[in-house]
Amino acid sequence: MAGSYADGLAALRRGSFDICLLDYELDGHTGLELIRSPAAVALGAPIVVLTAHDDYEIDLAVMEAGAAEFLPKGELNATLLERTIRYSMQHYESQRKFTYLARHDQVTGLFNRTVLLERLTYMLERPRGDRSPFAVLYFDLDGFKSINDSLGHGVGDEALNTSANRLKTQCGDHPLLARLGGDEFVAVLDTDDEQAVRDLVESVLDAFRKPIVVGEHDIFVTISIGVAMYPASGTDADTLINNADAAMYLAKQGGRDTAHWFDNEQDGRPHARVGLENELRAAIEANELHLVYQPQFDLGTGRVIGLEALARWNHPRLGPIPPEEFVPLAESRGCIRALTRWALSNACQQYLSWRDAGVLDADVVLAVNVSSQHARDEDFLPMVQQIIESLAMPAALLELEFTENALMLGPNDTNPLVEQLKDLGVQVVIDDFGKGYSSLSYLTRLPVDSLKIDLSFLQGVTENNRDRAMARAIIALGASLGLRVVAEGVETDDQRQFLVENKCSFGQGFFYAPGLPVADCTRLLQQSAPKRALYH
Repeated sequence: MAGSYADGLAALRRGSFDICLLDYELDGHTGLELIRSPAAVALGAPIVVLTAHDDYEIDLAVMEAGAAEFLPKGELNATLLERTIRYSMQHYESQRKFTYLARHDQVTGLFNRTVLLERLTYMLERPRGDRSPFAVLYFDLDGFKSINDSLGHGVGDEALNTSANRLKTQCGDHPLLARLGGDEFVAVLDTDDEQAVRDLVESVLDAFRKPIVVGEHDIFVTISIGVAMYPASGTDADTLINNADAAMYLAKQGGRDTAHWFDNEQDGRPHARVGLENELRAAIEANELHLVYQPQFDLGTGRVIGLEALARWNHPRLGPIPPEEFVPLAESRGCIRALTRWALSNACQQYLSWRDAGVLDADVVLAVNVSSQHARDEDFLPMVQQIIESLAMPAALLELEFTENALMLGPNDTNPLVEQLKDLGVQVVIDDFGKGYSSLSYLTRLPVDSLKIDLSFLQGVTENNRDRAMARAIIALGASLGLRVVAEGVETDDQRQFLVENKCSFGQGFFYAPGLPVADCTRLLQQSAPKRALYH
């Protein structure tokens, strides 16, 4: 039995109740405040509110806040109380699973974004005298996307669950920890002790430096952390979360496996990117992005043999946003399908426009990069088919570029999407070859058409024996399997000469041409291709 509001809050924090009876009025506070407190959220038991009033609005308010039942004291007797307690416990148990699904993440069991915003709003709407400083920590796993790409989503979900358990262990007594989606989590630490927050941050960083073991896999995933303090870093829920996210962005930029504290003066650039996902979605829908085209050349003759379409976003307020930033944003915020549809459709339309204008040779191909998420997206194949058919795009002249990890479901399983795309007549290319999957045996099982040598191998071929050996091996491997090999990132004549000497016939890079706007690319296609660098 708690005789005061403070005692009641402390009792809720201790938990271990089958049912909780709250007096609506206590020490100038209301039971509504206790019901909405973070401690009540973690209680795991039904709450019945007792009041001296028979007021429908109060009844409705406490029920909407999460109470199981509302009882006027004037009608109270032993039989009614016993019946109410029994009903509340039974009803609570039957409703618990439905409430759980609505308020918890299904993979990790943590609270979801809805609960996070609800609890933060409650904390910020308390009377001024009852508010105290607290910290919002934004966690993002480093390199987690590659787990899903290389080992599959089943292993990825187990790794996420292990990560959530590590965070729960480190956060300890702090009850508010939520998964926002993907590999992003937020914790709210109800403390004004900045050193305690720093200590917890260090313990989380250290915990994630140990491998996550899933079956036979030892998975190494570090974590980046952003910290925003109330009230210094914001006074409303959305601002605090966004500022913690902005600080986490700086931690990523600073090399990952680290933490950054939000500062209003220092963090202007990432802060300006808060909400960028909403602007990206709107920009896609409004056709505000544009494509540039990087030509691919026959290294011997200088003839254009392909065009790679590359998406660009010139933000009206922030200026150019690099693809390395907005593509992962589209992937993590659920608009990558819209971005791919836009890019693929516009690239095909432009290709057909060039063809109709007579500036393309008949065998020039159009290459479009594809997010690894589409390798497991059942709607991707119908989208490609619909675009090809509606535009009458020659499927054999369309290349879709996947990273090698995206095309593997496991050590012995290849992705059936490759066969399905081939059935449409589309060419499939392995992009950034050499950076991903460790076993080369999958190449004999995947009916791909081309390999693109990752530019990291090409950068050192003129001075590094290992890079030269790797580049030669990839060229020879592609030739032995009857695949077209394209070198990315050709920047010098020495690199071009190395490729020609080692019988790599095709390449692209700044030595020949950067990604060109439509007008410049049109002029290039209209020229007779010289056997030298066209742009520097």
